Amino acid sequence: MRTIIVSLIYLLSLGFLTACGEKETSYSLLPDQDVFEQSAKEVSGKIDILWVIDNSGSMETSQQNVADNFQSFIEQFQTKGFDFNIAVTTSEAYLDYFQSDIDYSRFRDGTDFTEHTGVTIINKDTPDLSDTFITNILQGISGNGDERVFQSMRAALENQDNLNEGFPREDSFLAVIIVSDEDDFSHDGSNFLGGQYSNPELHSHLDYVSFLDGITNSEPGRQNYSVNAIGIWDEDCRLELTDLWPGRKIGYRMGDLVDATEGVKGSLCDDFAGTLEAISASIITLTTQFYMSRVPVESTIEIIVDGVEVPKSSENGWSYDEIKNAIIFSGDYIPAAGAEIIVKFDPVTIKE
Repeated sequence: MRTIIVSLIYLLSLGFLTACGEKETSYSLLPDQDVFEQSAKEVSGKIDILWVIDNSGSMETSQQNVADNFQSFIEQFQTKGFDFNIAVTTSEAYLDYFQSDIDYSRFRDGTDFTEHTGVTIINKDTPDLSDTFITNILQGISGNGDERVFQSMRAALENQDNLNEGFPREDSFLAVIIVSDEDDFSHDGSNFLGGQYSNPELHSHLDYVSFLDGITNSEPGRQNYSVNAIGIWDEDCRLELTDLWPGRKIGYRMGDLVDATEGVKGSLCDDFAGTLEAISASIITLTTQFYMSRVPVESTIEIIVDGVEVPKSSENGWSYDEIKNAIIFSGDYIPAAGAEIIVKFDPVTIKE
């Protein structure tokens, strides 16, 4: 891939002017130029996507909605030429922590009740990609009613067979997508704690932030993952779905993890095509963040991608994240894999 070049132009020179009869000294800036290059970061476009699918008795319709609208999700990944891997696990993968007779956390390639694709990790070169995904994602409704999506995510990402297949990759962005009509009640025991929000045995969502930080080699200000979820976020949606199946819950804890990782919350009561498109756009935007080597004067930033100047726009162009010291691309201007990006700016401080 071509190297991403960051060009920093900074004019600096000091002249000494002494006024007649005075000892005070003043300073002025004279033209000079320095050019800096950074070759360490590339838009590699490597994205690993883990779907955590609730396979309990109430989820048949929601699973089918994901399958029916998969093209809305995958289109931009294919158009931009990203190197993606897709794997599927279920909300009962955590059972591996308590049982040894079945490998619950192994990535799924279908079910015994339908068919098996033989493909546990889908990538851009997978034949019949959409059909393979649909078979893998339709995990049925015979799963355990104690749905623990946090623990199941962790179990799948720790499974040695999954790791041996190279998922997740060390240099990729990890995107987790949870689909569930239940909240998470993960804890160390095998007993059921559903609905017991104040129970001290429950794992904090921050425990899983720390876990994801570790496996993705994330640093403060450089988060290499996001958790997204399609669930129930308000009472209106819960009541609408409860008419069809009782016992569904608002995903308070699940939403905390999504918010903490800059993910997207999509509703089980909304159009899945729009939701999946929004999730894919968010993943791609986070994947193509460009971390600056120095703090810029924002008003001086100019960005050129493959010879085309990019406008400043948070919706369709570039924007600057002061907290992360990063350039974020959006809309039609998200760089494709292998793009050359030139960023010109005046730095705030002199380089040491």
